[in-house]
Amino acid sequence: MDAVTDLLRRDPERALSQMLGAYTGLVYHAAAAVLGRSSHEEIEECVNDAFLVIYKSRDRLDFSQGSVKAYLCATARNLAINRLKKREGAQEVSLDEFVSSPSEQTESAALRNLEAEELVNAVLALGEPDSKIILYRYYFDLPSKQIAKLLGTQPNTIDQRLRRALGKLNRLSKGGNRNDE
Repeated sequence: MDAVTDLLRRDPERALSQMLGAYTGLVYHAAAAVLGRSSHEEIEECVNDAFLVIYKSRDRLDFSQGSVKAYLCATARNLAINRLKKREGAQEVSLDEFVSSPSEQTESAALRNLEAEELVNAVLALGEPDSKIILYRYYFDLPSKQIAKLLGTQPNTIDQRLRRALGKLNRLSKGGNRNDE
């Protein structure tokens, strides 16, 4: 269990403040990836709701299955998908229903969420800045130039780190069951 997760259990208000400071940008990008960058108000509502969902659900979430960061991103993404359904006239799921009965999601959406969570956890295990680079590139679909600007480096550095990080993920997936010492 990481420090934020532990703090979320012991001092939820302080943890919420830390989470807002550390993860708001990332959670914003998770919602924006679904809703499009022109929907600022909707994105901000999804971001606020994602933090509220995690805060309210803190005692029911299994943080051994994913970090606070992963839960926040997945929740923001799911809330954004819910907003898209509302736009398209499909029946919207209320925030309370979303928190209390996530099993009502379609089977395919639930499978996608589980796979996404597992992938995010594997990427986060790479550490900084590799995890950010992979998330920005493949989850948020940002080009190297924009990632470089966000991280304060050069695009060719981003490309090199990306290749190395993908290599690490590949090696981990092939040798994940071995006990290399």
